[in-house]
Amino acid sequence: MTETKKPSPMKDFTDKLFDLCREYQQEIPPHKIAEVLRDYAERLD
Repeated sequence: MTETKKPSPMKDFTDKLFDLCREYQQEIPPHKIAEVLRDYAERLD
């Protein structure tokens, strides 16, 4: 039997984030998505 490795929380988070960004890229320009992510990162500091 082979064990299925569970992805790390960080890998899972980035995969979901990138999927979400790709999904909304058709409606929201990539530079606006980047701006939102930068603003969020500043709030975390």
